[in-house]
Amino acid sequence: MYRRGEVGQVARALRILDALRGYRHGRSLSELAAEVDVSERTVRRDLADLIDAGIRIDLTLIGNRAGAKLIDASYSTIAITRRERYTLLAVRRMFDVLQGTPLAEDVQSVLRKLEQRMGDAERTEHEALGDRFAYIPDGGTKLYSGKEDVLDALLTGVLQRKLVSYAYQGARGRAQRGILAPYAVVLYKHGLYVLGPRLQDAGEASDLEGRSITVFAAERFVDADHIRRSSFVPPATFKLADVMHGAFGVHVGEPGDSQEVVIEFSKERASYARSRLWHPTQHLDELPNGRLRLRFRCSNLLPVVSWILEWGPHAKAIAPPALIEHVLRELEAARAQY
Repeated sequence: MYRRGEVGQVARALRILDALRGYRHGRSLSELAAEVDVSERTVRRDLADLIDAGIRIDLTLIGNRAGAKLIDASYSTIAITRRERYTLLAVRRMFDVLQGTPLAEDVQSVLRKLEQRMGDAERTEHEALGDRFAYIPDGGTKLYSGKEDVLDALLTGVLQRKLVSYAYQGARGRAQRGILAPYAVVLYKHGLYVLGPRLQDAGEASDLEGRSITVFAAERFVDADHIRRSSFVPPATFKLADVMHGAFGVHVGEPGDSQEVVIEFSKERASYARSRLWHPTQHLDELPNGRLRLRFRCSNLLPVVSWILEWGPHAKAIAPPALIEHVLRELEAARAQY
């Protein structure tokens, strides 16, 4: 869904045209007006201009309400099984944690278009399937209310490889402005993060090789706007997998910064720890007393510290020494509160 500010009549008409695509039975004028954020009268005028330009659009009634239907020669029916419909509904449920973002809206739009291709019986069953899958996020979800324009600009930057000018407020409240070359978006613990190098000016985008990458929390952007006459190409050395650390988040660093982490689990929790992939580099060592050792390499120890503490007496940091010191400091600080 497009949301960015005031646009000209031509751009608005193209948005209306895009809003009609994929809807086999068309959409009411009130729906189109709400999506484009204009009056129904304006929608009627833009539809007339599109028809005059040779676009095949039928003005019709949809549920006794004025509507429009795009006659698209490229339209084709997509065969989809019952299980595939169920899987799509499950995906939509998982995207509930991103409520208020363009990503969640796009998933819902895909499902609405799919419903247009269903018969009455299929549509009834499709609605019933929605109550057969639930996703319960742990740790709460982030709030993106009022960030629609910001997220739209960031996603445009990622998809179209456009630079983004931004204003950002760090975790300590420090405000910063700059230009970002957004390489990718990552979803971690129900929150969106944007990865890319910070630039002083657009000219620096001509060569991004060797530039350090910053991880931005999407909700901390105060403002963002993609720069229309700009583009960038991520360096061939950038691999998204290199900055993803499984249960321990997204963080960047030099290859030499990584340390071997060793954690020992109690016999009571060994089975649970064994049943999951915690880190892409993990290795498990079975101990004679029923305990379990987990080894992996990680460059940022802070998320590992909080993870160990969640296990209570059932997880013990073995290495590196810096990790042990971090855990002890956290435990002593927590004990001092009581």
